[in-house]
Amino acid sequence: MTKNISLTLLSLLWLSIQAAEGQVSLAPNSWGLGTPMPTAREGPITGVIGNNIYVVSGDSNNSVLTVNEIYNTATGTWSTGAPIPTGRYLGASAVVNNILYAMGGLASNGISTAVEAYDPSTNTWSTKAPMPLALDSMYAVADNGLIYVIGGLNSSNKSTALLSYNPATNSWTTLAPLAVGKSCSAVGAFGSTIISAAGLAAAGVSTDTEGYNISTNTWSTLPSSPTARNSPCFGVIGTKLYLAGGNATGNVNQTNTMDAYDDSANSWNTGLATMPQAVGVAGSAVAGGRLYCFGGSNNGLPTQGMIYNGTQIYEPALQPPAIGPGGVISASAFGAFSAISPGSWVEIYGSNLASDTRGWAQSDFNGVNAPTSLDGTSVSIGGQQAFVDYISPGQVNALVPSNVATGTQQITLQTAAGTSAPFNITVNAVEPGLLATPTFVVNGTPYTVAFNPDGTYVVPTGAIAGLASHPANPGDTIVLYGVGFGPVTPTIPAGQLVEQSNMLASNFQISVGGMPATAVYAGLAPTFTGLYQFNITVPNVPAGNAVPLTFTVNGVTGTQTLHIAVN
Repeated sequence: MTKNISLTLLSLLWLSIQAAEGQVSLAPNSWGLGTPMPTAREGPITGVIGNNIYVVSGDSNNSVLTVNEIYNTATGTWSTGAPIPTGRYLGASAVVNNILYAMGGLASNGISTAVEAYDPSTNTWSTKAPMPLALDSMYAVADNGLIYVIGGLNSSNKSTALLSYNPATNSWTTLAPLAVGKSCSAVGAFGSTIISAAGLAAAGVSTDTEGYNISTNTWSTLPSSPTARNSPCFGVIGTKLYLAGGNATGNVNQTNTMDAYDDSANSWNTGLATMPQAVGVAGSAVAGGRLYCFGGSNNGLPTQGMIYNGTQIYEPALQPPAIGPGGVISASAFGAFSAISPGSWVEIYGSNLASDTRGWAQSDFNGVNAPTSLDGTSVSIGGQQAFVDYISPGQVNALVPSNVATGTQQITLQTAAGTSAPFNITVNAVEPGLLATPTFVVNGTPYTVAFNPDGTYVVPTGAIAGLASHPANPGDTIVLYGVGFGPVTPTIPAGQLVEQSNMLASNFQISVGGMPATAVYAGLAPTFTGLYQFNITVPNVPAGNAVPLTFTVNGVTGTQTLHIAVN
């Protein structure tokens, strides 16, 4: 469950997978019109948090705005939020952990390096570390907790820049540059690959398409876009990056055509439905498997042409989901086993698994009961409906129901486009794993993620950059987390938020440095579902930076190799 395991990350998201009152009814591969924006503008900053699309700032006839208008995709209504401190347009934006980040762009006094973050839960903005390079006319994508800003304009020069911002550390990194400098290219992320398509290059409107490999920090050339355009409305849905409208000649001659880059086939799709209104420099967002295009203009120059307030919505045609070979494992942060157990978490990998990307939110719950579907994606395990906490086109995370039988069982995944072929998996009574991420492998030594009484991590002091840590002392009670440890008493079924104290129903033993440790608490973690908490008193063992930690539950010994640090 690498994407999100904590309910503290939740915010208001879509309550139902059914079309809600106020939504536009659309046929596959067709456009419709939603409620117009209260404020007409071009080049706004956008972000999706739950069922809300935030359309912030922008330009209206050479007037830079600070408005923050919020479109509810379920009701088709608009509301307002706190205005952005630094008005700008043609800036980059992305959402990480339900926080909207606005970066760079053109402000009233020129190109801005300002980075500001909006928290809808408090309706407040905060200032973050500025961009290391002044850029406008660029877009951004978020992947695995990082934000990537691609290309843009640096003064009048087309930029090849690729910058990465880490919200957790509030820091910037400069990465490998684009081969072709350009502004206003469409961007999208597919797993570990980021696509930059079309845009405005030094030689004019471009069809250049490049792919960035996050793991190798390298760019490669991809098939050219069939249509030269810049400043389109764009977004990733399923395995495709859609480009709609945009400027066909410099900042003018808007088109209403639409193309899509299919990452799974490394090819382009043409002949898609045309936009109702040809616009450039519109705000773009994907929510609920639909592409939303806000405002824009019929002339990219802010002092000329018409500025629009329209909301154009595209409904794509989806392909049936497919689970990949070896595409189901237990939660990768807790061991990534090839078998699962009732009440444990699984990660499902494949293609067309969902029409959009998001985690569950409080509004998806029915009281204390977790959702069994998100935006049309649901999972069946052993004939039982699983609880779905994260969806994306390539990965879905789900909680195994408590009543799934042991032995070989089938997993299927359902979307509006159909049901995947079944995937066979072994279900054991328990399949225990403790939280141990790759970050906690220090000089080849794997540590479990454990917390000292003061909240610091139980690894050698300073062993992991940016994390406060120190060894535990004998007699300290440290806290660990796990999944797959089986039923508890009193019974709390999987998918139900934990609201009472409980304890493992099976015998649980844990040792540090070969000596038994006392489990002060061993049961499901309060306010979570499917997550176990262990409060362990460290025995009087010899000091060491890598003291082995082992455990058994229900007679099954944990297979992970784990350590903690002890003074």
